Amino acid sequence: MTGKDSPEDRVFRDTLGLDPGAAEALRERLQARSAVGATSRWVLEHRLGEDGEVQRTPMHPLPFTIGRAPGLSLVLTSAPVSKTHAEIYSDGVALRVRDLGSRNGTFLNHRPIADAPLHEGDVLGIGNYEFRILPDDTEAPGAADTTPLTRHFAAARVRELIDTKAVEIAFQPIVALASGEAIAYEALGSGRFPGLPRSPVELFDLAGAFGPDAQAELSQLLRRQAVDVVKDWPAPPLLFLNTHPADLEQAGLLPSLRQLRADAPSVRLVLEVHESALAEPEFIAWLRAQLAEIEIGIAYDDFGAGQARLLELAEAPPDYLKFDRRFVSGIDKAPASRRRLVASLVAAARELKVHTVAEGVETAEEAAECTAAGFSHVQGYYFGRPGPLAPPTGR
Repeated sequence: MTGKDSPEDRVFRDTLGLDPGAAEALRERLQARSAVGATSRWVLEHRLGEDGEVQRTPMHPLPFTIGRAPGLSLVLTSAPVSKTHAEIYSDGVALRVRDLGSRNGTFLNHRPIADAPLHEGDVLGIGNYEFRILPDDTEAPGAADTTPLTRHFAAARVRELIDTKAVEIAFQPIVALASGEAIAYEALGSGRFPGLPRSPVELFDLAGAFGPDAQAELSQLLRRQAVDVVKDWPAPPLLFLNTHPADLEQAGLLPSLRQLRADAPSVRLVLEVHESALAEPEFIAWLRAQLAEIEIGIAYDDFGAGQARLLELAEAPPDYLKFDRRFVSGIDKAPASRRRLVASLVAAARELKVHTVAEGVETAEEAAECTAAGFSHVQGYYFGRPGPLAPPTGR
C-alpha cells in the first residue's frame, strides 16, 4: 500500500465507510478490471484450430476495423463476417469495440453488443472467429511481431497447394425425408499439403494474404475437384457445391461454372450461396437467372444464421433453402414456440415451392421433429458423415 489518500480513495471511504487502506485496496481491484488503456498496446489473440498456431494481431493503429473487405485493419474471409463488421477505437481513456451494422452481430464474452469497453481477457466474437484481448507482450514466444513472417510463409504454401491441387473432397449425403434415400451430396473440400491446416476455413484465411483472387481460385479448385470425382460416372449424383464470399466479389465465378458445365454436361449441380447474399436481392436474382441458363440450381446456405430474410427470399426464391443448424440442434428438447417458428418458416418456403433442408441433424429425435416441421430434406451425422464417394456397384 502507498498510504496515499487519493480522490478515488476518498470517494470509497466517504461513500462506503471504508478506512483508507480498504479504500485503496478496493480501488486497485476495480482498476484491475477496468477497461484497457488507450495509450497501451494490445493484441487480439486467435488460435488456428484446437492445436494450431497462436496468432497475435496488434490492435494498432486506431481505429482498428475488422471485416471481409480488403484493406481493413484485420480481414476475416468468412461468410458470417460482414464486409465492415466491427471497429475497435479509443474514447480518449480506454479502448472500446462497436458493431458497424453487421449482419450477424458482434459478441463480447458471448453476449451481443452494440458498443462496449474492452477488458484484458475479454473474448471478442466476430462471425465464427474468437479473439482474446491481451497486452502486447513482445517478449513472449509467438508474440505479434513474429506472427506476420510465419503467416507469410504459410500463405506462400497455400499458393503451392492451389498450383499442385493438393486438396481432397468428402461428400455428405442430403436425404429426402419422404423416401429416406440420399438424393444429393454436398462436396466438402479440405487441404492435404504438408505443413498446412486441413480446415478450409483456415486455408481460405491464409489465402487472403494474396487477396480475394487467390481465395476465389481456391474455391474454384475445390468445386472442380469435386466434379472430377463423378463426371465420368454413367449416372452421377446431384452435387451441392460451395462458394466463398470472394467468389461473389470477383468476375470469375460464372466463367468457372460455365467451364464446369462444359466439362461435365451430365452432372447435375446446385451452387450453395450464403444466405447473407440475400441482402442484395437484385444481384442474387441476376445470379439465379444466370445459373438457370447453364442448368445449375441455387441453394441458400445457413438460412437464419444472421436473420431470416423472408422478404428477400420471396423476391428471389432458391431451389433449395438450407436451414442453419441452430434451428435444428436440440429441437426435440426446445420450447414449443421454437418448434412453431421453425414450422412456420418451412411452410413459408414451401409456399414458394422451395425445397427445405435441415442441416446438422445428429439424432433420431431431431430427425423426427424435422419431419414434423415439414422439412423435405435433411443433412447431418445421423444420416451420414462426410466421406469418399464411389459409384454404385454394378455400374
